[in-house]
Amino acid sequence: MPVSNLGRILDWLGAWQPYPLAMLLYVDVRHMRSINRLATLGEGDEVIRQVLHVMQEWAGDGGLAERVWSNEFVAAKVVDHGQTAVEEAARLRDRLAGIRYASMLGDNHIAVSMGLVAVQPGLRWDNQIANAAEACETAKQRGLNQIVTFNPHCGTNTATLINASHVLNFRHLMGAGRLLLDPQPIMDIRGTRPRLAKAEFLLRMDQDGRHVPLPSGTIETLEHFGLSSELDTFSAETVIGWIADHPEALARLDGVTLNLSAQSLVDGRFMNRLYHEVRGLHLPPGKLGFEITETAAIEHLELAADIIEDFRAIGCPFSLDDFGSGLCSFGYLHSLAVDTVKIDGRFIRDIAHNPVSQEIVRAIHQVARATGKRTIAEFVDEPRKLAMLQCLGIDYAQGWLFYPALPTERLLALLEEEETSLAGG
Repeated sequence: MPVSNLGRILDWLGAWQPYPLAMLLYVDVRHMRSINRLATLGEGDEVIRQVLHVMQEWAGDGGLAERVWSNEFVAAKVVDHGQTAVEEAARLRDRLAGIRYASMLGDNHIAVSMGLVAVQPGLRWDNQIANAAEACETAKQRGLNQIVTFNPHCGTNTATLINASHVLNFRHLMGAGRLLLDPQPIMDIRGTRPRLAKAEFLLRMDQDGRHVPLPSGTIETLEHFGLSSELDTFSAETVIGWIADHPEALARLDGVTLNLSAQSLVDGRFMNRLYHEVRGLHLPPGKLGFEITETAAIEHLELAADIIEDFRAIGCPFSLDDFGSGLCSFGYLHSLAVDTVKIDGRFIRDIAHNPVSQEIVRAIHQVARATGKRTIAEFVDEPRKLAMLQCLGIDYAQGWLFYPALPTERLLALLEEEETSLAGG
């Protein structure tokens, strides 16, 4: 039996400073004894080698992927939100499940079980590995290729992390004035130098003076309990208030955007109130826009089309978020008069080196352009991705290569700096 690498893993994690959030995975390669028995020990060793290679590619230079012992592995990387962690875990699971091995029964795919923990800064890594391992054990009980996310309040749970305590925490944050909306700049990348063009307001909370994402599962829990409109009401009031207080900043931007949930989209009272509030602002066209996910739009296609038409009539553009996550995406672009298409982040994360992702993004951009829409790429965190996106003709980009979500005063300072730079250039 191989010697455990746990001590070395803990040393590495102890020196790591992930921000704003880290995801930790405990991965068990299933039925390794059967693989060794039905194939050969050499084939089993090759499976382990391939698993580690895939996990290291997934983790990237700034993350971790190590074999703990035998058929168990640990992986970690920085993420910006709990939902991103869930998506990243699924992406790794799918890649690992594609590994094949030869045996006396023919070619087979391996299977894995995965336990996921979203780790806030300052938590003990040994405890988090234990939590991830516990979640992995639950995943093994549920079948092959299952992912289970550890929930500290009620043991392990499914990847949505639905927990009633998130509702109490959300309302406490609102009552204490610690629930925030921070703008993340969106850059126009069509020129030789990226230009700060827009900003998307994202939910954050004040944690000891630091603006950090909400605890994993908050959004999912609010949706589960039918409280999305409460969250969207807060978001809309906050952004509308910011617009009223900062007309000069808005004038320097092409526009700002706000996310709307599927539940709010079908809430007639909420949408009617929002419509009249926005119309009362008398904003120039394009200055305030809204994002809805592709899934929400498709589930409520006729209603979404009507709402988009009504809001566009008063100068509010719409963006289709996570485009490409649906199964029949292209067919809906004719039905929805959105102005921009935000490409699903799974295709951006590996676009620098994955030809398939490159071709998918190219196709999305070409169809969007043919239907009169602009394209936005998110999760852009390194120059190679930016270069590829520019080569493909993508219009806008956002991500940590440029800026994370920022306090509003920092956005104002950036706009001042950009105006000074343009005046001097």
